[in-house]
Order: sequence, then structure tokens, then C-alpha cells
Amino acid sequence: MKHFFRLILLHVLLLHISGNSSGQGRTGYFIGSGFITYNGDINEKSDKIISSSKVFKPYFKTGINYRLSSRMEISFAYLYGNIGGADSLAKERDNIKRNQSFRSRIHELSVQVEYHLLSVYRKQYLNPFVFAGVGVFHFNPQAKLNGQWYDLRPLGTEGQFIIGGEHPKPYKLTQIDFPLGIGIYFQLHRNWRLRFDYTYHITRTDYLDDVSKSYPDMDELAATLNGDLAVQLSNRRLEGFTPPPGRPRGNPDVNDSFTTFGFLFIYNPGELRKGKPHDKKNLAEEIVSC
Repeated sequence: MKHFFRLILLHVLLLHISGNSSGQGRTGYFIGSGFITYNGDINEKSDKIISSSKVFKPYFKTGINYRLSSRMEISFAYLYGNIGGADSLAKERDNIKRNQSFRSRIHELSVQVEYHLLSVYRKQYLNPFVFAGVGVFHFNPQAKLNGQWYDLRPLGTEGQFIIGGEHPKPYKLTQIDFPLGIGIYFQLHRNWRLRFDYTYHITRTDYLDDVSKSYPDMDELAATLNGDLAVQLSNRRLEGFTPPPGRPRGNPDVNDSFTTFGFLFIYNPGELRKGKPHDKKNLAEEIVSC
């Protein structure tokens, strides 16, 4: 992950230098906010954008972008937000009885390429776009018990630290994601733009909420390093009984994801005009040199 951070910083620095040297407003700086929510087992993996089981929380985003052509831009962004969920908000009876809940901070670094429907060199006040990218994010699911928050991953609530048998391996807290989205730009001023976007972050993990597969054997779970606490946070069912080993605790067939709805203010210093032919050559040389 450190190497990924350094690579992004290197490219940002090169684009910044290139943008200043060209003086044509190719480089932009942005900052913004919005709402973030997660899609996973604790909100019944709903395919609805808005549902009663989703929890919306604010996020913060900042970064730098660079205009590659009249309709394409590349951006390097940092996102920070909090996600959460609770079975108490669910509609399905078994989910309510399961009684799980969680919260987690999200730190994401991403690289995205966007395509504009209209040329940025024309006097357009509205410009729709689509984008896709790749990112690295860190998360850490926690649950509250008796007024105190506990990290869930070290507990192995689904038997990750039980020796022997077929149990899931401990999941990694740093993962790759693929942000995809759509949006629209509003040209506020020669150097200022307002952007609204919807982004769906595809992940490769089903443990954003620490819930994925099945209940482990509670006696074996109690024998692990943090056994007593692990048992209490693994089985929080309202019926007060101990579920048999192998009973579904979540749905491992669909990975978790998170979604953002937000806005950005983008500042592009310099004059916005078409570049000369040799500008593309200089840009290619910079990319190769990286």
C-alpha cells in the first residue's frame, strides 16, 4: 500500500509541474463532500439506492486532476468516510433476530479516468460524464457491546482463529476496489466547476461488516485467544439460543460494496484553451519517465 501511495504522489507531482509549465488550465484541484453508504449483509444486500436499512453518513474527498484531451481527464483522489449498518433497521424477520450491527472508517486512494459527453473547450455550462478507476482502501469493522466499541477482525467471529477444521481465513483490512460512476459538471466560472456524481465502489471482500458466512462452533470459538468476547459479538441473536455450527450468518455469494453521492468544487488555474501538438508528446514523455 505504501508503494501505491508513493506512485500516486509521484504522478500528482509530475502532473502539477506539467500543468504549471503549460499554463493552459490542464491541472485542477478539487475538494468536496457528500454521503456514503454501504451495501452488505447487514442491510440485506438491497439493490435499492435508498432503503430503510441503509445508513447514510458524510464523507470528505480531495485530490488533483489533469486534462488529457478535450473529453478525457484523469484524477488522483483521497476519500475519507464512515459506513455502518444495523439489523434493527432491517425488514426481514431473521435479520432483525440476528441483531448484528457495525461501523467502519473508510480511507481510499484512487485513480480514475473520466470521459465527458461534450468537449471542455466549448462554452458548455452542463457537461455529463462517466468514469471508472481503481483504488486501494482501508477499513476496520467495529461493534458496540456494553457501551464500548471493539475491533471485530482480531476476534475471528466466524471462526477465523479456530485451529483445525474448515474455517475462513482472517480477512485483510486493506483491499482493492473499483469505483464506477456517472455525473455532471456545471461551469461556474472560467476557472471554477461544480461536479455532482454517483459512485459505486466494487470491492473484493465480503467483510466490510464482519458478516459473511456461517456461525462457528461456539465452544471452539470460546477456546480462542479472545474467546469470551468473540462469542458475545459473533452470536447476538435476540432469541437467546446458540445457533448450531454452519447455520448461515450472512450471504457469502455477494461481496460487500459502498456507494457515494456527492459534489466537488474544481479549480483550474490558467487559461483554458487547446494545447499545441507538441504538448501531447511532452505528456507521453512524462508518463514514460514515471
